[in-house]
Amino acid sequence: MSAMDDFPSEKPGVRKLHQWEKGWQKSKDAGKNPPFHVNGMLSKHLEQLTGGRSGLKFLFPLCGKAVDMKWLADQGHTIVGVEGVEDGVQQFFQEVAIQPTVTDEPSVNGKLYQGMEGRISICICDYFNFTSAVKGQFDAIWDRGAFVAINEVDRERYIQLMKTLLKPDGRCLMEVMNYDPSLFPGPPHNVPEDELKQLVGGDMTLVENLDRTEDMGKWFSLPWIKTAYYLIKATN
Repeated sequence: MSAMDDFPSEKPGVRKLHQWEKGWQKSKDAGKNPPFHVNGMLSKHLEQLTGGRSGLKFLFPLCGKAVDMKWLADQGHTIVGVEGVEDGVQQFFQEVAIQPTVTDEPSVNGKLYQGMEGRISICICDYFNFTSAVKGQFDAIWDRGAFVAINEVDRERYIQLMKTLLKPDGRCLMEVMNYDPSLFPGPPHNVPEDELKQLVGGDMTLVENLDRTEDMGKWFSLPWIKTAYYLIKATN
């Protein structure tokens, strides 16, 4: 079974929300959704992302069940996640042993899960329905697996939304993938550095570049693959 089989596509490289939901359920049924762990790149570069500040407001786009949210909330930060697949959010709260309150969120035509006295909030909605009118602007964005997951035609729209969601002094730490796209259509999609630079159009710094051929190359049957981490500073 290839890495693509869990996420069947109507068109190579394109994903729709109902397909992601099917993928979550298929992985869950097969026991492929183990508990997540705090991401090493986030902890390593947290000082750069926060600028040494405490009590920040973090956004997690397409957050899934990332335990990083609980880890940051425990440090005194406020977390807002956005996720289209409700099952992943339910798994998150179960795995961190928090009983959430669940309410309708008409502003995004979705639901709102909250825990830790409001320090963790997760909106269940289409990410492109999530604007600064919902939860205001953010000091920091941790983008792991979001930008590489969206359809490539939506990249400019995604970056423009990111710019409106960041405060004037806000920062984003973004993980992207680099590989030969002729060998694998994604997701996760290949993101060339020059394309990302053109879309961001501002202050963007490469903070780390890792060779992931040994592990991820096997998952996606690729001869080489790298993950690059960029620190993006708001230019509003």
